[in-house]
Amino acid sequence: MSPSSYAILCAVLCGIANFIVWCGYDANVFISESVIHSVNGREPNRVGAHDGYYGLAVSNIFYMMSTIAVPSLMNYFRCKWILALSSAFFTFYFVSFLYLNRYLYFLGCAVLGLAFSCFNVGYSGYLTEFSTRQTIERNQALSWAVSSFSVMGAGTVNYIVTTINLKENGSVSKYREYSDTEIRYFYAAFSVLAVVAMALFSLLPNKEVEDNIAASNVKSKSLKEQFRTMFSVLFHKRVLILVPFYLYIGLFFSFWISIIPTTLQFTKVLSINVYIPAYFGFTFTIGSVIMSLATMKLSTLVSNFSFKPLMIINAVLHIMIYSLTVCLIPKWSTVRPNDDPSLLIQPSLFPVLILAFICGMADAANNTTRTVISSLLLPTMRQQTFGASRFYHGLAASVMFFASPALSIYSYAIILSVFLLVSTVVYLYTCTYIQNKERKESEK
Repeated sequence: MSPSSYAILCAVLCGIANFIVWCGYDANVFISESVIHSVNGREPNRVGAHDGYYGLAVSNIFYMMSTIAVPSLMNYFRCKWILALSSAFFTFYFVSFLYLNRYLYFLGCAVLGLAFSCFNVGYSGYLTEFSTRQTIERNQALSWAVSSFSVMGAGTVNYIVTTINLKENGSVSKYREYSDTEIRYFYAAFSVLAVVAMALFSLLPNKEVEDNIAASNVKSKSLKEQFRTMFSVLFHKRVLILVPFYLYIGLFFSFWISIIPTTLQFTKVLSINVYIPAYFGFTFTIGSVIMSLATMKLSTLVSNFSFKPLMIINAVLHIMIYSLTVCLIPKWSTVRPNDDPSLLIQPSLFPVLILAFICGMADAANNTTRTVISSLLLPTMRQQTFGASRFYHGLAASVMFFASPALSIYSYAIILSVFLLVSTVVYLYTCTYIQNKERKESEK
């Protein structure tokens, strides 16, 4: 098998395993705040009304902290085993919902943070094992195109479980609520998906291709040296310049995967349609796959397409998202069920699907730009750079989720728009720096 064919095979297989584990996680985050809110309505002492947001904040704190240590696992394990470990952590988190109480829930959220960091370090590392400088954009886009179907899978799981519950219990509220039985159905399904993903990750191919990006990564010899290297990367001047970009990606990821689905279930006119999280997932996937395929094609036609061109397209997509959310979603649907009017556009299924489609395109562009820029920023410390990007991602997400019970949709739009502007500027500046550096090296 040629190196190019082998790389495509690895990208697809890794994408399939990613799809399965993220299918469960995406479906979970779509409903977690609504699930916690429903349980609190029945048993206030069992869990807090906004523990869904606080739990995500806790998971991102542990995610942020563990990204300092997890890259050191690369010295002892192959990347596919780190991915398998992440699936084991996801399984623990999902199982905790089967016995939901406040203490076990927050413990599960802490373990979820470890799952995030293991997955991202393992995935980024595995990608570089079969990618060269010339194929990294294509392999990343292909793998993520397959992975992106996880949101559609999440919508399918939501649709099936919701249908089963409606047949057994019917609709019990004018707002979307989740019964204990429905919660058990959901999280049992998520647990099974995580176990299957763990098996698939352990079976991924191991061979490294010639001139792969991972070969230039310098491994630390001792644990002390590993931590020193990680901290040096966290505060390296090139990484610090990109901090606004990494912070923004953490904010936006948390926004589309949790805040927006929650507002759809807290808006009365939308929550009447109990399948709206499923429809959101289906349409999001279409947008994400289209953007991934377009990136694959254009990266072969336009030199360094994933640098400045993709980032400019990305910025336009994000501006469209914030404009649409402000016009469509009632101000306080972020934190409580309500029947308030929206600012300009009457909430209905069609504009929600447009919003989901654009979010899918923007998320795919975000992941490609982050992977490409991080793999080239510090060539001898790529895994630490990936870890640093996730550290700042987790920092931004944890702060936002702790503040979420006090933020309206207008607040989110303003905060994210400011970060978008700054992150676009620093990303374009860094692209110029890398391109100039590569040109000088090629001249030498």
